[in-house]
Amino acid sequence: MAFTMKDIAKIAGVSRQAVAAALSDVGTSKVSEKTRERVRSIAEKMHYVPNQNAKCLRGGSSNMIGIFGVPYVSVLEQSLFYEYSMELSRYGYNLTVSYGMGEKASEQAIRNLLSYGVAGIIVMSEENPMTKYKLDNVPYVFSPSSSLEGFDVAVDHAAGTCEATKALVKAGRKSAVFLVPSFMGSFYDEPSRQKFKGIVEGLKAIGVTPSILTVEECGGDGNAVVERLRQLAPDILFCGDDYLAGRMVSLLLAAGIKVPDDMMVVGYDGLSICDMCAVPLSTVVQPLKKRAANVVNLLLERIKEGNRSPEPAGILLPSYFYPSASCGLANEKIQKLPLYNLYSMLEVNWANPL
Repeated sequence: MAFTMKDIAKIAGVSRQAVAAALSDVGTSKVSEKTRERVRSIAEKMHYVPNQNAKCLRGGSSNMIGIFGVPYVSVLEQSLFYEYSMELSRYGYNLTVSYGMGEKASEQAIRNLLSYGVAGIIVMSEENPMTKYKLDNVPYVFSPSSSLEGFDVAVDHAAGTCEATKALVKAGRKSAVFLVPSFMGSFYDEPSRQKFKGIVEGLKAIGVTPSILTVEECGGDGNAVVERLRQLAPDILFCGDDYLAGRMVSLLLAAGIKVPDDMMVVGYDGLSICDMCAVPLSTVVQPLKKRAANVVNLLLERIKEGNRSPEPAGILLPSYFYPSASCGLANEKIQKLPLYNLYSMLEVNWANPL
């Protein structure tokens, strides 16, 4: 049974308006401190939960933060949601998520969030519907997967691949191939371009240009990819994500190509599976914890200021190289086994007892 303000008022012997004033987060002199303490004590004992819909109808906002994205939910995004929830919980906020792909669906998804009376919105799509549809109802932060026009917080994908390339060139490697499912595909387009840009920059010192290979051009055939790599003969293989890199390590070994002696392999994202591969995988880590902290801090600042039409903050967070056995590099972290849960992202594991 859900208790209401009317029930609390009856027990406390005060009006419903007095209960509303006593439970308000905004200071008010409408009730005495003694009455406030008594009402709150009763509410706590009754496990009272405010009716957020009613609160919104009165023109207030809830303790909810909305996240807008697209229907594709990756392990990376799920981990980012976790980081958002941990950050927001420190300030008394919860999360609600709404998805939309296409103009009508995305606009409706945003309007659904607004109908819940959210205090603010985190936009994670590649396009910002808040400006596109001129929805300035609440403060928001635009945090796409890469540094697109008008972004507030994003990841610098080039920083990590450049760092990795320079480290491997220093170790004596002289050529690289960048392998992605489909380089010109809409999902991989901008992030992949940035990752490739970092590899190009890292090879500049030795005057070498990397090659691009897509799984699509090999018809999705792993053996065909391996044969194409034999022809290109790189000594570094960069992959667009950790899943692809893990698959390639297995295929290369099966084909008699030694990892890392013949070919070093580097993934991207920072998934926990990197430490579980037969040859522990080097990767480039996306800074999820820093991204979540920056997004939440910026959103709460805008909520406090009531800033609904902000100038883009342009906070660019560098990705970074995580060395391991697939590049012939030492990694002490893989010697430690988790005492409790094993999380999906390396960063989350490091932040919890190992």
